[in-house]
Amino acid sequence: MVTIVIVNWNSGPLLERCIGSIREHVTGCDVIIVDNASEDSSLDFLAQPAPPLTLQRNNINSGFAAASNQGWRAGRGDLVLFLNPDTECLPGGVESLAQLLEAESAVWAVGGRLLDPSGAPQAGFNVRAFPGIGAVAAELLLLDEIWARNPWTRRYRMSDWDHNSRRDVDQPAAACLMVRRAVLESLGGFDEAFRPAWFEDVDLCKRIRNAGGRIVFEPHARFLHHGGASLRSLTQESFLRCYHTNQIRYFRKHYGRKAATRVRRLVIAGLYLRALAASIGAPLRARTRVPPAASYWRVARHFAATAETGT
Repeated sequence: MVTIVIVNWNSGPLLERCIGSIREHVTGCDVIIVDNASEDSSLDFLAQPAPPLTLQRNNINSGFAAASNQGWRAGRGDLVLFLNPDTECLPGGVESLAQLLEAESAVWAVGGRLLDPSGAPQAGFNVRAFPGIGAVAAELLLLDEIWARNPWTRRYRMSDWDHNSRRDVDQPAAACLMVRRAVLESLGGFDEAFRPAWFEDVDLCKRIRNAGGRIVFEPHARFLHHGGASLRSLTQESFLRCYHTNQIRYFRKHYGRKAATRVRRLVIAGLYLRALAASIGAPLRARTRVPPAASYWRVARHFAATAETGT
């Protein structure tokens, strides 16, 4: 049996579409929605949820990791599918993921193929290698802007792979990630220190691989992914603080204090560089919504100050 866990935070009408796709295309599963104190109308259609759907409401935003742990622990399935509320199941997708795990005991987790609303694969986001210092530097120091096909970014975003074949990977996006319950229990689930979001899925996949488990990308398990639903509820400044705080935490946890210090320095330099570019009106291709220069300055100063205090 599969338990589907959906963490919701201000996802608007996308959550209803996600649940509708599950009801249409998936059978024999239980669905746990954990709502992290949403302030929009995304739960209005669930006034009276009925089995196999369960709604758990949190009074505060506990973060994606904590809410995901809350959800899978409340479920009954031996397999747990973490699904973003801005996704939609397509026919056979959930079954394909479950069948792979049932057939291959050495595979501990599997990710599906994410398609944008036009049907195009979300290459570069769907599956990535574990991040290294080179990839972090290429992104933060704007090397991606002037040399998009640099080797560090190509490796990290797996851009040289056609994404049409099944293969072992490092980290499928947690927008659609199925994991064995036994694995979640043995590893303790997501690390709740990564809050409110970002890098908790990378950390979980890293721990799975470190423990000897395989993670597979299954291209025949297809899901629509609209993307960025909850991100719209955050200011860009809040996003930058949360994202880079967890980025530094990830490197400290898995590679030690020296690596984390290098990443923090890259973050500070990259934010100052972006502030300069924004102040002179230089385009930043990698950002669809570019914050004002003042936001970059403030976040850079925040990380510089926390470095001085040792936090």
